[in-house]
Formats: sequence, structure tokens, C-alpha cells
Amino acid sequence: MKYCLLSLISIFCATASAAELQSTGAGIEISAGSLGSFTLTYPEFEPVHKQIEVKAAGANATVRYEGGAECAIAINKDEIDLTFKGMPAGVKSWKMSVLIDIGFAKGGAWKIADKEGVFPAEKSSPPQFASLSSTSFVLKNAQGQSLSFTTPDYAFQQLTDNREWSWAIYNWHFTVPYNPDQPTAKIRITSDLASVAKLIDPFGQSLKDSFPNKLKSLEDLKADAESDKAYYASIETPKLDRFGGQPGSGEALGLKKTGYFHVEQKQEKSWLVDPDGNAFFHLGICGFAPSDDYTFVKGREGIYEWLPKAEGEFASAFRPGDGDAHFSFYLANVIRKFGAPYDYETHATRMIERVRKWGFNSIGAFSPTPEKAHVKADFPYVTSLPINAWEGVPRIPGVHEVWDPYDAATGQKIAENLARELPAHANDPLLIGYFIVNEPRYDEISRVVPSLTGKQACKRRLVAVLKDKYHSVDVFNTAWQLKAASFDELIDVGLAVITDAAKADMKAYVGAFMENYFAQIEKLFRLHDTHHMLIGSRLQPVTINDEQLCRIMGKHLDVVSFNYYTMGVDTAALKRFHEWTGNKPMMLSEFFWSSPKDSGLVGGREVSNQQERGLAYRNYVEQSASLGFVIGIEWFTLIDQATTGRWFSKYNGESYNTGLFSVADRPWKDMLAEMMKTNHSIYDLLQGKRSPFAWDDPRFRVQSK
Repeated sequence: MKYCLLSLISIFCATASAAELQSTGAGIEISAGSLGSFTLTYPEFEPVHKQIEVKAAGANATVRYEGGAECAIAINKDEIDLTFKGMPAGVKSWKMSVLIDIGFAKGGAWKIADKEGVFPAEKSSPPQFASLSSTSFVLKNAQGQSLSFTTPDYAFQQLTDNREWSWAIYNWHFTVPYNPDQPTAKIRITSDLASVAKLIDPFGQSLKDSFPNKLKSLEDLKADAESDKAYYASIETPKLDRFGGQPGSGEALGLKKTGYFHVEQKQEKSWLVDPDGNAFFHLGICGFAPSDDYTFVKGREGIYEWLPKAEGEFASAFRPGDGDAHFSFYLANVIRKFGAPYDYETHATRMIERVRKWGFNSIGAFSPTPEKAHVKADFPYVTSLPINAWEGVPRIPGVHEVWDPYDAATGQKIAENLARELPAHANDPLLIGYFIVNEPRYDEISRVVPSLTGKQACKRRLVAVLKDKYHSVDVFNTAWQLKAASFDELIDVGLAVITDAAKADMKAYVGAFMENYFAQIEKLFRLHDTHHMLIGSRLQPVTINDEQLCRIMGKHLDVVSFNYYTMGVDTAALKRFHEWTGNKPMMLSEFFWSSPKDSGLVGGREVSNQQERGLAYRNYVEQSASLGFVIGIEWFTLIDQATTGRWFSKYNGESYNTGLFSVADRPWKDMLAEMMKTNHSIYDLLQGKRSPFAWDDPRFRVQSK
């Protein structure tokens, strides 16, 4: 869920100004103040000729393609000039596209030539709600602010609702016939950002929407503090051991008591075992500390009916270290509700008591560890290795969240970080295990590494591997259908991977890359921690569906983690991945459903109401847990995302109904009533005392391939 999108609810509170255009590795980035940033992709050809190299610097870029084609891009203020060179015979057309935030569903509008309409709140059927020839396209948000595109002559434009393919986003693209006699084209982008209107009430809720859980007044917020006590007291919970495991299950199943979380194979099943030696199913919650509820407010203050100053009563509702840029309406509501500033230990203590009532038993990813609250409550947690980019471990350009295992300086930095951080937690019985990173795109390695220059060690390694294999550059040229004068020449140019031999070479290279990568992190991890588990990289579906990768991971990990967003659970696919990893246990480490209709939020994996969110959870967790190798799940997240988007995305952030709580600290009780049916009886399910719940809804049935 990391894309460059255009946000409806972004507002520019000053006079109109031109958008700023800049070339990047992904396309032309368009920054329009607080209206947001989005990306116009570089030209794509029909028939397809893949990009093999992008060189971008400020106002200029050069894109090279398979077959020898090039596109030179030059930006001059609000105009983009394209020049095509070396175009192969048979190219019929070229296309450029933009992704548009689903937030436009709340009052946004569009116009193509003389045809205009609003962005639909419900999924459009058919998904193409505008398809026509035109040279003009205008986007408007609820404020009347706009971005206007002028395309080349003879363009055909299409505006699509990608919810048809389970992606909550709109897509606009234009296609232009390629004429060899006219190898240049021009695109113009202008903006009007002057309009301002109120969108958000004093509690951080949408002014335009009404929904059952919506907070109406300060008096109601304060009254919730008392009514909450009765609600939580009314919930009956099963008897569990101090960690949340099943009492007596260790003896019944023959599990070991080691004082640490670990996995064992019993009765042809994988069991996660808690420090007391009992069966434990990880029911974790991501984002246990305030995070996605912070929103970027600077520059669009005019859309809020109320914003406090960064000092004073609500100082602790601003994100630390960011001045007055990022504010959490959720924390402001908690401060008003309980009459005290926010601090994480108090927050964690309160939340542990609450979520345990609902049957959740662990702190999930994207959460700091409380210093005292979780220890006092014997509440387990997971964490991540200290190897993020902001912790000094660089990533390979163009490969999301993947470091270079061939770079000595990177390896040294990883070693230093682990040596500094891991020993302090090496004997912590509450720590379940360490994630490596979040959603790395290992599947992009074979595409990106050939396009890099010798500045990257992994590219130098690729050339060395090819030289060792082919010895002769002429033999290499024949295999790859290239015209290099020497192997050294390959280091600083993009390489087209088009032949079967080239694809086979890249598969072998990626296999060696991943073996080196996982062996490196396993060795460095075990130098400092022999008690805890290495629980994988929270892979996306596009990444985990790779037998070679799974087999390599299985050699080095204790648990494979999979951020599995889906409607119905494809049990056949999960079994296949499990077998590929050598039957390693699996954790489904991120998922959620949202209900825009009754939350005042937009987007996400949508269902119709809060009860359906709970039914979807039951279906997902029980169908997965019953497989015998899924040892836990993590719901994303504790608190709903901010109505005006997540803070780190600035004006383009997701604003989804992901939480167990609303921005008003109100639990989504209809959803939670269903979730408790699963959580409170999960051990009966694991021991075969009851059948898994299956939701009889066509959206949640899977035809495995």
C-alpha cells in the first residue's frame, strides 16, 4: 500500500500557483503544494517494449527500452517535451498514466473534453466510466481545486475504477498513435489551488458524512469514559495462561517449556509455544502506538474546524520532533476524554486491558515496545531488526526495501546495528521474534539490477558472474542478443533481459543473491540472539509466489511471514508456499477490511458494514488457522487511519477504516462481537474440537488455480 497518489482532501490555503514538475526514476513527479503529489508514468509502447534504463536528473530524463528505443524528456515550467529516437518498426502507440486517490469519491469531479462527472463512491460497473478521444483532462476535488492536463493531438483517454480488481484507486491514462514522421510530443499541466472549505470537524471526523459511531459533542466524548467501563466489564473471556496460551495444552501435546517462544511440530501440525510451554496462537495487532492516526496539517489548516497550538494542553497530540506539522485527532480526543496528556505507557496499559477482552494477545508490527506496561501484563510482542533505511542501511535504488548483500559497507552497518540493539532483548521471554523488513520486493531484483550502474555492488557482481560464465564477450552477446565491446562496458549501462538465456542467467543470479542475503542476516542475528525466532519479511503476494525464493527462505528462517490481503483465503496457495519453504510455519502478518459507508473514511478492502468486517475476519483467521501450519495473524491496525491521510504521505495518505477503534476512541463493537467468536475459541479450533467458520458469501469463496 505505498503509491504516489492524488488526494481529494488535500487543500492549498494560499493563492493559485503552478505545479512543480520533476523527473524521477518512476516517472514525472507533479507536486502541487497541498493539493498533493502524483506521478505521470514514462511512455509505454504497444506492442510492449520494456524499459531497461532510466536516467533522471531534475528537468530531464532519458528512458531506454528493449529494441533500442529511447525517449528523451525535457521539462520547462508547466510543459513536458517528449522526443522519441530509435523506435523499432511496428510500434503503434504510446501511453502515459496517473493513479488518482480513491478519496476523490468524496466530492471529486472530472472532465474530459465536454464530458464530465463525479468520481463514484461505489465501485463503477463497468469499471471504465469514461473512454473517449480528447486532448484535455481536468481533476477537481471537493474544494474546486484542480489539475488540468493537455495531451497531444489524437489522444484517446480512459478513466477507470480499479476497485473492479480489488485495488481502491482510480486510473487515468491517455494513448497516442505513434507517427514516425512526428517523433516529438508535448504535454501541459496546470493547476488552480485557490479554493478553501471546511472538511473536518473538531474531533477529526468528516463533516460531509454521518455514521452510527460518529461523535457529536464533547459531552458525549467524556460520557464515553464511563460507558466504556460497563462495556468492557460485560465481556466474558476464556481462562488462559499468563501469556494468552491455552493452560494444560503443553502437557497434553507434549510441548517443551523453554522460557521463550518457539515452534514445534506435533500431531503433524506446527505449534507456536509460549514460554510456559503451552500452545499459543499469535493474535497480534499492528500499530499499537499512535502512528497512522497522525496526519499532516501544515499548509492546509483551513480545512479543519479546530486545530490547537503545538504547545499547551494538546502538545502531546503532535508528533514528537515535527513541530506543528503532524497532529493526531485521536490523541486529542483521548486527552479530552481522560483529562491527561498522552504518554505511551498509559496508552499501552489501557489498550492491553481492552484488547485482551476481545481475545487479542500480542503487540504486532509497527509498534514500539512499552517499557513497563507489557511486562506488568505479561503481554507478548514482535519487533523488527534495526536495519531500516533511516537506521543507516541503504536500499538498492528501484528495489523496494531490499539492501545490497554484496556491498561491504552495508553489511558492516547491519552488523553494527544488530550488535548495538539485539543484546538488550536477547533474554526477554515476552519477545516472540524479529521481522527482517516490511514488504521487500525481492521479485523486482531481476528487473532492476540489470538497469543499474557500477555504483551498485550488486550490478558489479552481476557483470562478474556473467564474465565468469561466458568468458568471451562474443559468446555473451550471442546469448543475450547484445552488442557489448567488452564485459567492462556492461557495468554502467542498462541490460535488456529478453532472451531465454538472459532470463535463466538472471534467475540463477537472483537465487545466489537471495542465498547470500538471508545467510548474511541469519549469521549476524544469531551472533547476538539464540533464543528468539527470525520471522521473515512480511512478503506481499506478488513476492512470495516464487518457489526459488521460498526454498531459500525456508533454509534460514524460523517462520515465514506473509502480508496476505485477500477476500477469500486461497488455502491451496498457502499450502503450496508452505511446501516450498520446506514446511516452515507461517504467520499472516498484515490484513484488514474497511467499511467506508459507516466510518466516514474511504478506500481499503471494502465490505458493507462493521459486522461484515468481523465476519471477514472470522473467515480469514479460522480458514487459515485450520491448515495446521499458520501459527498467528496480525490485524492492521489498532486505530483508524486519519481522515485526512497518514502523516508520512503528507497530502496523499491513505484514510482507511483499518482500526478496532475510531478516531473518537470508540470501538467498532459490531465488528468486535464477531472477532471475539474466533479469538475466544481459537484453541478449540486448533485442537479439532470445532470446525472452522466459513462465510457463505460469494465474495469470500476461492477457486484455487
